[in-house]
Amino acid sequence: MKVAITGGGGFLGQVLAKEILTTKQLRSETSMQQVTELILADICKPKEYLFDLHALANSNGIDLQIKVGDVSDISYCKSIIGVPKNNSTDALSVFHLGAVMSGAPPDLCLKVNLHGTMNMLEATRLWQETSTSRPTFMFSSAGATLGAGHEADWVQKNDTISDATRAAPHTTYGTTKACAELLLADYSRRGFLDGRGVRLPSVVVRAGAPNAATTSCFSSVIREPLSGKDTVVPVGANVFHAVTGYRAAIGGMLAVHNAMPEDVDKLLGFDRTVFLPTRSVSMAQLEEAMKQVVTSDSISKLGKVVYEEDEPLSSIVGSFPTKVDSRRALALGAPPTPSIDDMVREYCEDFKNALADGVVLEDKKDEVVSTIQPNVNRVVALITGGGSGIGKQVAIRLSQGKWGGIDGHGNDSEGKPLRIGIILAGRRADTLQATKEFIESLHSNVDVLPVPCDITNEKDVENLMKVVNTNFARIDLLFNNAGINIAPQSCEDIESDDFQKVIDTNVTGCWRMAKHCMKIMSKQEPQGGRIINNGSISAYSPRPGSAPYTTSKHAVLGLTKSIALDGRKFNITCGQIDFGNVSSDMTKAVGGSAYSMSSGMPQANGSVMPEPTFSIDEAANTVFAMAALPLSANILNMTVMASHMPYVGRG
Repeated sequence: MKVAITGGGGFLGQVLAKEILTTKQLRSETSMQQVTELILADICKPKEYLFDLHALANSNGIDLQIKVGDVSDISYCKSIIGVPKNNSTDALSVFHLGAVMSGAPPDLCLKVNLHGTMNMLEATRLWQETSTSRPTFMFSSAGATLGAGHEADWVQKNDTISDATRAAPHTTYGTTKACAELLLADYSRRGFLDGRGVRLPSVVVRAGAPNAATTSCFSSVIREPLSGKDTVVPVGANVFHAVTGYRAAIGGMLAVHNAMPEDVDKLLGFDRTVFLPTRSVSMAQLEEAMKQVVTSDSISKLGKVVYEEDEPLSSIVGSFPTKVDSRRALALGAPPTPSIDDMVREYCEDFKNALADGVVLEDKKDEVVSTIQPNVNRVVALITGGGSGIGKQVAIRLSQGKWGGIDGHGNDSEGKPLRIGIILAGRRADTLQATKEFIESLHSNVDVLPVPCDITNEKDVENLMKVVNTNFARIDLLFNNAGINIAPQSCEDIESDDFQKVIDTNVTGCWRMAKHCMKIMSKQEPQGGRIINNGSISAYSPRPGSAPYTTSKHAVLGLTKSIALDGRKFNITCGQIDFGNVSSDMTKAVGGSAYSMSSGMPQANGSVMPEPTFSIDEAANTVFAMAALPLSANILNMTVMASHMPYVGRG
């Protein structure tokens, strides 16, 4: 098999070449074939290669050739492709990556991107005429085939785009790519070649010198600091953009190439180009990920990131859609998008020499594995204590939808129902998993992610937020539900450790969750979210022997008001529900004691008396009612109690 890569001297071209030289095989027709010849074609040789490709080729018995020229010259394209050397059954695969970037002058864009693609298609067609083996032509397209930012555009920045979205480019670069996609489909339809294309998002982290793309700063915000150099970023820290890692980009390209023709023809038909999976990230998230994947001692060795925002450029980048439906690419075997941390980690692992002295990669920690597709239009809730009791019931109620979104009723800007995402956080993995399976058995429009987490542990919460960012990249609702109690004891008998344990969970844990969620809510698009804290009527009218619990819930009320005040500038609302006698596991055995609502609770007069309770379903409905409000309205504090419980006049 002969393989040709245009743009072979560029970053992705070299990464692709390394992968092909390593695996040594590609699909031809319906079987895998041994690669015997690899041609890297480009306008010039790179100043230095990122990998020792010649040594790799020699060790694997592959003839590696470098051909310098301009794809706008048809004779050069014919020299790249040639004709079958030995017999008519020789196989050919072409990876056409060569192009000038979005910053290039229009005439050059037309010359290279459009006419160059036409020339490569024709040269491949000529090969096919002398071979019984249909060549595969892989084309590298881009999301620039779609445009957004004008009020009359078919696509707006918050829309989810897919392979079915109409091409309406805003640049000559995007126009040439759209034209090339149509040509690829037509050449394939006519049987001249087996055409397949992938729309690449911005790829991070690119090694080497910056390219001329408008969004190259999404690599430089990581690459330069890791090398110890300061960098000035012209795009705002909180502007989101769709990206993928370079391993995933090449993996997706090869997966689409190697898919069997009958599968491709059935799935793609006459539309031969697919969107590869992407992840929506901001500069700030990339910068934070860079600091997360290196050791704490390395941070002082990193170069500084300075934001000097070019508002027109930020506006342009911020207008691009970031939510991509890549189901066709995934069906052909393209890998899911890596996490933000992994994008940075891959670069550190593959290009160790590009790191400054003293910058060391942190050992990778065990991560929650998920198959949830990122960047889908969702409304997302995070529930602590989500595996049982009120937390579980709230998760079940929210999975029914009709909350959050633009209107508070679960719809997007066009009035279409949003998909629902629910993160269940708690200490017991088994109960979280059981809740996930139960919810998913009821609904198909819900993505549930269980994440074991102790909210008293800062590292656990930081890991939880990484998982949230990786899988959902947003939080619309935090239900701060996790809490504990101890057996009733008079103040003088309470151990310091027991008192502190309740405070750590019910107050500090509640604050810790709100803090991290506010960071995400303040930076997501659209900005804002809602926090609901689980309070208690004990804050106003305590039971005997409840000092730790009463103190904690009194503190939560102050925290609720502070969050509501501090969150205004970010469109974050915060409210509290003070429950009284919900029928749950906690009311069946208070703090692990012998007391329960049914057998009797201590009263102010020294007696022990059974107390009425109300359904946990109604407690969940109360949380839902607050969640279903638009962010322009808030319930700061409400009391929901069993109607006949001894609260009014208690004591």
